[in-house]
Amino acid sequence: MGLISASPINIVQLEGLLASIVETPKIVGQTTQIAHYNNVIVHFDLKGAPPKVAYLKQVLELIKHNGATGILIEWEDTFPFTGIFEDIRSSNGYTMAEVKEILSYAQKLELDIIPLVQTFGHLEWILKVAKFRKYRQNDMYPQVICLADEEAVGLVTEAIRQVCDVHKQFGVKYFHIGADEAFEYGNCEKDIVFISQQKRNGKERLGVQHLAKIAKYVRSLLPNTRVLAWYDMLKTFSLDVITEHKLGDLIEPVVWDYSETVQQQDEWTWRTLASSFKNIWGSSAFKGANNPSSQFIDIQHYKFGGLFENFRGLIITGWQRYDHFAVLCELLPVAIPSAIACLQIAAGNDSADDRMLEKKVAEALQCREVVSLNESDKFAGCVFPGSELFEAIHVTLKRYTNTVKENVFEDYQVRGWLGRLNVKHNYSQLWYLNGLTSVIQSNLFMVRNVEQLIRTAMEPIYQENTIDEWIYEYTDPITEKLEKYMHDIERLKQIREFPKRSFQILRDLRAI
Repeated sequence: MGLISASPINIVQLEGLLASIVETPKIVGQTTQIAHYNNVIVHFDLKGAPPKVAYLKQVLELIKHNGATGILIEWEDTFPFTGIFEDIRSSNGYTMAEVKEILSYAQKLELDIIPLVQTFGHLEWILKVAKFRKYRQNDMYPQVICLADEEAVGLVTEAIRQVCDVHKQFGVKYFHIGADEAFEYGNCEKDIVFISQQKRNGKERLGVQHLAKIAKYVRSLLPNTRVLAWYDMLKTFSLDVITEHKLGDLIEPVVWDYSETVQQQDEWTWRTLASSFKNIWGSSAFKGANNPSSQFIDIQHYKFGGLFENFRGLIITGWQRYDHFAVLCELLPVAIPSAIACLQIAAGNDSADDRMLEKKVAEALQCREVVSLNESDKFAGCVFPGSELFEAIHVTLKRYTNTVKENVFEDYQVRGWLGRLNVKHNYSQLWYLNGLTSVIQSNLFMVRNVEQLIRTAMEPIYQENTIDEWIYEYTDPITEKLEKYMHDIERLKQIREFPKRSFQILRDLRAI
């Protein structure tokens, strides 16, 4: 995933630039999704917190009802790979029966199913393990394969083959090969040799040749399938090299724009794209593009991302981890209101003052009261798949986190008599500590109750290890800090004699 910044381009200019290369949206019957785009695709990033099948099916129904025409599924290590990948699959992954159940249900809903297999960067799930370490671009970073190494490329094509073998039973109109955030390539031994053998543009040729090879491989397996790729690597290649490898005939770029001001690509970008590629997609986000550890959704941040014009289609991304090694960001149930807002915008239900959009979103989510895109907490009164978890995290956890912060972490008595010096040197005023005991105990009890509330709400949606991971990252730090305060108080309360001042301060700092 990523964030693109450049000078904004006027929407009228954009329409003029793309009119000759992009199909004009057509209205078919009364289906709302055709108002702005022929294709409105919702992305499911399953490399983190993969939902249970029953819950995922509920979400598929909801997005279909709100105008989605398809789904982009990024399985990564949750796919039931066999052979060389069998022993590196996630223990939290799906069985083959579950994968087919998901795909069959999407097909029943008449949703186009677009598989996404990373083929350039974001190959950590493969390269992180010892047996594939030798195929890294740089041994320090298990992210990009050595592009000129046929065995390394063979790992990518094998992953593609296995995913295609399953997906082709359910129809594959489009296949996404990723190709984003390859921060470093051209540095492994075989890449260096390849580049040295080129007369010019050696590194560009290496990257373009790799993408062309992958696109051709996908089309050899699925002849009638169109290949999509993220735009952020494509934009680094010159028109000459793109033309030389006929990349414009092989790939349709997907242009990210996760900004709040929308249309941040400058005119040069659009002209380059128009001269290089026949078809272009746009991409916004409904979650996972704000902060890598965010757990509270900011609909106002995401809702503007749907305002593209004259693209073949729009992919609304929902990242669950920023990359394979990152912590979980906003959970899918927490982001449902944002996803529906994005879909409603794609359907043309946006207006200058948001009232029409808020009305449509409230209807879609069965909200009892008026909602506001500026106040995500208002969606706590709605009924949608995972709404109990939305309320538990977005309202209850947020409220009690602030309460604990005010009552304990920023309390003047805690800061004054339970500071680092007090604890380290056994030096505190017991009168104040006695008063703090009940306050900290009550807040600890409250946090444990909130944790149990969240765990209960997560159980119908996620496997136990996903729940444990989320609790460990986002509520345990609060609990552990409160428990340490209690432990320190109990120990300090046993002390009756204290040393004279001043103390020898021993700082545990290491020189850099």
